[in-house]
Amino acid sequence: MADTSKKILIADDEEDLTWSISRILRKENQGYEILCVNSGDAALKMLERHSFDLLISDIRMPGRDGFSLLNFVRKQYPRMKVIVMSAWHRDEIQKIVKNDSMMHYIEKPFDINDLKATIAKALNGKVDNYETRLVNLSLKEIVRRNCQKKFNGSIRVTNGQEQGTIYFKAGQVIHVAIGSLEGENALRNMLNWSRFDYDTALLDQPSTTTNHAGWKVLAENSDPNASTS
Repeated sequence: MADTSKKILIADDEEDLTWSISRILRKENQGYEILCVNSGDAALKMLERHSFDLLISDIRMPGRDGFSLLNFVRKQYPRMKVIVMSAWHRDEIQKIVKNDSMMHYIEKPFDINDLKATIAKALNGKVDNYETRLVNLSLKEIVRRNCQKKFNGSIRVTNGQEQGTIYFKAGQVIHVAIGSLEGENALRNMLNWSRFDYDTALLDQPSTTTNHAGWKVLAENSDPNASTS
């Protein structure tokens, strides 16, 4: 098997999360040997004592944070695969990941199946960072995932010369704007874009709420000329 005898270190201060991930991975692949720690300092000590194929690390941790840990790993263990899982410093993390084929990124909160797929591809030596995995998704699917993750923030979407922003609060779409077009009509318009680029901002909230129908209703009928009733 391709994944036999793979040793994985998980570093995150959320003990329930590390326990849940390790339990699921061990259950589905007995070839994984998994150790969990809850701080950057503990991860460093574990790396000095053992040899690992993969490090899965959060960024915000007590003591040595994830960035310090990543810098240490890149200097001391440049061939070690790394998956960064975080809801913070997304742009900064992406810059690091894009310049290092050994590193991958998954944004919290995530679906466990996305994490399992990222782990499998990382261990098999294939580049599969967060942006690559989302490149073939429709905008509807990206919006749906943000709703499922109870996302707080916004995604800025660009389609050629057009640019719009979708704002989320606890996973609900509360405001959408494309130039002077706002609300449900703006979301309908944007959901029809077949080619687009996007980036994410955390905790970026609008001063107004214009979307009341909910994205699910609009996604069922994304014709910009359709009725909202």
